[in-house]
Amino acid sequence: MNLDSLLSDSRGVSPAVTQALTIGITSLLVTGLLIGGSQMVDSQRERVTEEALENVGDGVARDLIRLDTFDTESLNSTVSFRATYPERIADQSYNVEVSPDTSRTRVYVNASGLNRYAVVRFKNETNVCPSVVSSGPLAVSYNRTAGCMEVTRG
Repeated sequence: MNLDSLLSDSRGVSPAVTQALTIGITSLLVTGLLIGGSQMVDSQRERVTEEALENVGDGVARDLIRLDTFDTESLNSTVSFRATYPERIADQSYNVEVSPDTSRTRVYVNASGLNRYAVVRFKNETNVCPSVVSSGPLAVSYNRTAGCMEVTRG
């Protein structure tokens, strides 16, 4: 066999090119799947975080509404509701802010590290003290001195 015949021989090129193309296309497809999968996980995490914040806001609002049904001014003892909420949501702490308004009270739950929040509004008859508490166990009670319902860490 001479050198010219080896250089002009192209019989083994087709399988090598086919294999290189197959590996390249497979790599692109797998990369696309990984990127798409990570975006799906991120969007699910955001959705779960928002739902968890809404659950905390709903729970606090529900306790305030329950306390509002009592005739708090004529009570001889203290009425309070305690609830345990998670210390962290999606590995971030959060704040619960209760703001009274003329028409509706607003419960704002904010996880600032995640740039996510939930707002729950409800009507009430008893005054509500403005309050901001951090995540964890919370208590809703009537503050006789201030004459309003309040949310405290508890």
